[in-house]
Amino acid sequence: MLFALLGKYNPMMLKTVIAKEDEVFNNPPEGIEVVARYAIVGERGGFINIVKTTHAESLGLLLSNFVGLIQFDVVPLVDSSQGTVIKIVKETLGNNQKK
Repeated sequence: MLFALLGKYNPMMLKTVIAKEDEVFNNPPEGIEVVARYAIVGERGGFINIVKTTHAESLGLLLSNFVGLIQFDVVPLVDSSQGTVIKIVKETLGNNQKK
């Protein structure tokens, strides 16, 4: 499954944060594929990393590298083309939903 990792950090720690982010995402733990990496430009700054994994443990291991340094919001992503979202919603909510 794909996940967007939205990272926020203290701007006073910018050099440390950038070094750690590069270190971890250039060599992710086993079971994590880094699909894309973006930096947010602006006053607040931040990172958006898209990763793919089938194991929650691998995602947890990746995020544990940033404790006390970067706060991540983890957002599951799905392909919204070809009715994928509708299929997932129906499976999640059951067949009681109106079509």
